[in-house]
Amino acid sequence: MNHIIKSIPLSFKMILKDPINLLLSLVPTGIALGLYFLTINTIYRNSDRFVSMFRGYIFTADQADLLAKILTAVLIIFIFFVMSWTFVVVVGIIAAPFNSMLSSRIEKKLTQHLVDDNRKETFEKIGQSLGQTFKNELKKLILIVIVAGVAFLLNLFPLFYPLGIFLVSILLAVQFVDYSWSRNQMHFGACLKDVLKNIFPYGISGFFFLLLVTVPIINAFIPALATSYYTVLWLHRQNKIQ
Repeated sequence: MNHIIKSIPLSFKMILKDPINLLLSLVPTGIALGLYFLTINTIYRNSDRFVSMFRGYIFTADQADLLAKILTAVLIIFIFFVMSWTFVVVVGIIAAPFNSMLSSRIEKKLTQHLVDDNRKETFEKIGQSLGQTFKNELKKLILIVIVAGVAFLLNLFPLFYPLGIFLVSILLAVQFVDYSWSRNQMHFGACLKDVLKNIFPYGISGFFFLLLVTVPIINAFIPALATSYYTVLWLHRQNKIQ
């Protein structure tokens, strides 16, 4: 269980002390922030439509304008909450090639393997692996939908709230541990065994990240950090690093 804590500073170090890793981590963060601002900007730019909706029911234009601004603010807040829960999944899929390369470089460095520090060749490798990476992400997405559906059904009953949250926490962890699984060509049975063996480390750390995911803007940094953290944690749990 101490690996849960020990992996935190090392996961930060593996990103901040390596220029290429830092660059790879900034791509998912940039995509995430871009999605945020695009959504908010779209809502704000279409606020005039809200004004026209209210003008037929309210006598003065000023009142209609005020209600439209209130509705725009409410929608932006709503988007923040909705995106908080779906954000990491969406960004994780879009930025999967960069997260996969980030995870690979971290594993190689921690297991004393040679790492290519040529930026051009690194991004060329990302392009070459796009097909396989998105194929793995499709499989992961199917699993996410199934487990999320089970968690949703459990959350319909107050008695099962803790179990539902625990499932979602494990699901979040699995989303990033999967980079290590895929790279090491682990079959489904081996992956399931790894989850059952590490159910509490994955569940506890996943819950911590789940809390961070609910915080707007901060969750833009979660995909890269979680990729680094779960690569380090997986290596610790596999006794590949001390």
